[in-house]
Amino acid sequence: MSGDELFVLIVSAVIGSLGWKPWLGGLFLWSVQRKGSAFLQSILFPFVSALAVLFVLRTWSAHDVRDNGVYVFFYFVLWFGWMGAMNWLIAFACLSCRDDVLEGGNTAAGLAVGGALLGLTLAFAGGNIGDGPGWWVVVFSAGLGSASLVGLWVAGCVISRVADTITIDRDTAAGWRALGFFVAGGLVLGRAVAGDWHSALQTVADFIGKSWLLTPLWGVCVVMDSVWRPTPLRPSPDCVVCGLLPCVFYIAAGVGIVVLQGPWK
Repeated sequence: MSGDELFVLIVSAVIGSLGWKPWLGGLFLWSVQRKGSAFLQSILFPFVSALAVLFVLRTWSAHDVRDNGVYVFFYFVLWFGWMGAMNWLIAFACLSCRDDVLEGGNTAAGLAVGGALLGLTLAFAGGNIGDGPGWWVVVFSAGLGSASLVGLWVAGCVISRVADTITIDRDTAAGWRALGFFVAGGLVLGRAVAGDWHSALQTVADFIGKSWLLTPLWGVCVVMDSVWRPTPLRPSPDCVVCGLLPCVFYIAAGVGIVVLQGPWK
């Protein structure tokens, strides 16, 4: 490993440790006496996300990465640090694993936070797919996907107030829809940054050309989040019809968009 790679490894480990500390602290200290569904969500989603990024690193990353255990470890630690930073960012975007999920026992928030973790992991994993000159390529590509996903979520929250629906109203249906949106968005945006590196300009152009199809799906999500907000006459929207089925639809749509893009180059 070069000097800059060693520096990035150390920085990623530090940022990851700080970013994951509230999550892990709540998991092992605050929730010992109340191991409900929110507690299990806080274990399941990080585990699945870690497996997903390891699978991509060992299967579709650059040839000199997937055949070298040291570099697989390096990029896995980079993901650890990336998601540590994203944990802070998600908290500012109205979703906190520590406050809403582990301390509050909010199952809806657990679904939304877990979906954000999966979606951002998929966006990061997409930045690792293909050959490139170094770690900065992954950071640039993953940054495009992650920033776009968080930006769409924040914009949707401003329009539909879905974050309040999840954290205050504890609407499980809204949590399922958020999970579906994040996973679908991570799939589309991760695919949009996947492929061999040519230049920053070409990466941005490819990203715009491949990710715009997420916009109509995001619009559908915003409409559903607005229409299906809890009301005095309907305080608890049906979890299956208003939550689980839209979640499946979002993810299926995301998969369909990825398939339409064809293989990466």
